[in-house]
Amino acid sequence: MAAVKRLLDLLDGALRVFAALCLLVLLGLVGAQVFLRYGIGSVPFFMEEVARYGMIWMALAATAIAVREASHISVEFVPAVLMAQAPALGRALHFALDLIALAVFFVLIWYGIDMMRFAAGQTSEGMRIPLSIPYGALPTCFALAAIFAVARLLTGSRQS
Repeated sequence: MAAVKRLLDLLDGALRVFAALCLLVLLGLVGAQVFLRYGIGSVPFFMEEVARYGMIWMALAATAIAVREASHISVEFVPAVLMAQAPALGRALHFALDLIALAVFFVLIWYGIDMMRFAAGQTSEGMRIPLSIPYGALPTCFALAAIFAVARLLTGSRQS
């Protein structure tokens, strides 16, 4: 079990570095776009597209990290009351909510792969890269979120 935890920690760290790099590139590109648009009057065609794709990958990688930390969007009022009044019911509710989230992740993986297949024959307008690359963020990041959710379900903790 310690090896699995180390692997999850390594995966989490890699995701954090990747998301931070995406944010750094996004910040640099948007800053350069502003300078070039208002300073020179012209922006290279690829800058906006790379920034958009970086934002997509960053946001979805952050979603997987949030699942690992159990800090994704949720309503905590009912589980908190249940944990205070009936801890066993609160744990059961958390488990059920995690199962529902895992089911949603599998649906998003399925449709993300379907979207990648659909977009495989298309290229982006500016850079002419296959659109399956930006669409690949959906199944990739939600597969990682599913891994973190399964780890949390198996350990029974709120953080895997």
